[in-house]
Amino acid sequence: MQPRSRSVRHALKTKDELEKERLRHRSGGFFRYENRDNPIDVVLNCPGYLGPRERMTAGPHCEEVNYAEREHAKVVRDEITEARRKGKYDREEHRWRCIANADQGDVDRVSRMQHDPMMGRKNVSGQPFNIVNHCYDRTPAGAQLEHHDNMIRYRSRVREAALAMRNHLGFNPIIGEQLWPQ
Repeated sequence: MQPRSRSVRHALKTKDELEKERLRHRSGGFFRYENRDNPIDVVLNCPGYLGPRERMTAGPHCEEVNYAEREHAKVVRDEITEARRKGKYDREEHRWRCIANADQGDVDRVSRMQHDPMMGRKNVSGQPFNIVNHCYDRTPAGAQLEHHDNMIRYRSRVREAALAMRNHLGFNPIIGEQLWPQ
């Protein structure tokens, strides 16, 4: 530490000055003291800054400035109110437009389903056979299924007769039932 002169030592007699000096020389990444000549000075670009001409405004001109500020505040307040009103109006219009579009979409969907002949086919059973009353449907697909089932029954009878003829036993070896030649 460098030795101090007499004037510097006399300047450091008060506690405030001593603390400021200590903060000025602080190290270790802490806040460094910044010496300000006048702590109530306002920076030039700060909103609280008043130039020399504005500082000297007096008399009726002050009331004109105040009136202009009040009128400007009214205009700003009205613009904010109108912006809010417009936003709410647009939001409500969008909501009603969405509701109308949803309703129109439902109407379009119903009409599309009514005009499409293949739309109702999705509710048809997988086979042309009614399992409740055991009848085939009166359609070409029902007739084809009935013929297919009759052919399966016929082939089973043919197989049964062939097994009986080959075995020459007089009974069915699979289920043990007595068979009579037909």
